[in-house]
Amino acid sequence: METVIQNTITNHKIMLDQHCKAIVGNQEMLARMIHEFVKEARHLSVKEIMKIIKDEQCFRWLNNENMIPNYGTVKFDMLCCVDLPQLNGTNKRIYLNVEIQNNIHPGYSLVTRGIAYVLRILTTQWGREYDDKNYDGMKKVYSFWIMPQATKSKDGCINQLKIAENHLSGNYEEKRESYDKEEQLMIYLSKGHSPNDKYESYDEILMPIGALLNNT
Repeated sequence: METVIQNTITNHKIMLDQHCKAIVGNQEMLARMIHEFVKEARHLSVKEIMKIIKDEQCFRWLNNENMIPNYGTVKFDMLCCVDLPQLNGTNKRIYLNVEIQNNIHPGYSLVTRGIAYVLRILTTQWGREYDDKNYDGMKKVYSFWIMPQATKSKDGCINQLKIAENHLSGNYEEKRESYDKEEQLMIYLSKGHSPNDKYESYDEILMPIGALLNNT
């Protein structure tokens, strides 16, 4: 009986996990997140981004299992790459990783786990986007971490972590595109948030994600 119960619980968790991924991976939901949080897409409307997502030449879901010999395998919740048209007529490719994490205290910092995920994605671009003859081909990676069951004190908090340039001596500036290659977004939502209360910022993103993932 214990085995049956454990299998039932496991299957239920798998079903919920797949349901959550389907919600966040929905074309409109994904387009809204890209529009709000991806700098290279700010000039595009949600409808324009949805059109890009539907275009297999511009948008691709990637294998979510990342294996590096002697360094183990990491399984991402969602991983894709998208080519975004820019105002100067060029396209800029970004890699997007989205993770849904119910347990925000797994015994280690989710921020450091996010850094490891970003480095994995950057590393496995080798031979496809860049190599030792052209490191400039490296594409930027965005990693969004959504935590729908955070404490009420963290509800609606969005933390952005990225590489910044500090001038320790002199005022020479490096080209931003040379180091602007990764960005993490930690998104905290509380299951106790009332659908009647608007979030102070990004309500059109946070409210549907929180309501759908927490079944409210």
